[in-house]
Amino acid sequence: MERFYSRDLQCEVQQIQVRTARNLFNDGCTIYLQSSNMAFDNFWQKPIDINRSRLGYKETFETICNNFRYYNCSNEQGNYIHYYVKVSDLKN
Repeated sequence: MERFYSRDLQCEVQQIQVRTARNLFNDGCTIYLQSSNMAFDNFWQKPIDINRSRLGYKETFETICNNFRYYNCSNEQGNYIHYYVKVSDLKN
């Protein structure tokens, strides 16, 4: 998948599949959500970071993604979600 350097996060970020994102989220890693037509370091829409320990254990990954899709995805911004993670979290 796509790997690049993020100026906002000051680290290397990689795009991942939804299955990998769900597993990493359940393990406690921070996942970044972005609409599919938007670039990661975008002026108009910043990626949303989700972390299970910060959000509490009552929110599931599917609920968070459905809420993000409802409020942030459109024909202009993209109808799908792209999932990103820091490369340092992938290696652990």
